Amino acid sequence: MKAPPSTKDDKLAAKFKIFLVDDHPITRQGVAALINGERNLVVCGEADSAPKALEAITKVQPDLAIVDISLKTMSGIELIKNLKVLDPKLPILVMSMHDESLYAERALRAGAQGYIMKQEASEKVLTAIQRVLDGELYLSDAMKEKMLHRIVSTKKEE
Repeated sequence: MKAPPSTKDDKLAAKFKIFLVDDHPITRQGVAALINGERNLVVCGEADSAPKALEAITKVQPDLAIVDISLKTMSGIELIKNLKVLDPKLPILVMSMHDESLYAERALRAGAQGYIMKQEASEKVLTAIQRVLDGELYLSDAMKEKMLHRIVSTKKEE
């Protein structure tokens, strides 16, 4: 795993800064508690809408943004595209209740580096966060299989 960036704030110095975007306060609180319980992670900000997220993320410059697909004013997919325009290197993990088989590929094409369903176990959420911070892509094993099968069957048809 790469080392966390250094910051002026000693509290954040040895931690990756995570920004949460979800329109459900209880979800943000639960994910924040999970993240803040890790020795190398800290939540540096939260937003309940895409406009608030865009404004705050440019100010706090997180190491990772966790974005929900369903937001009130703009879809999470559109938010991801906008974030990538502002900061092409910002890693983004989508955490959604929406079926991975329907949205994961769209999220990756928009610029996300991972997709995880909200009903996954806490350990898997933390694994997804760490993998994306390490520069890897994260999808469930079932989704990886599905995408690989589609690539292989497309190659056979050519």
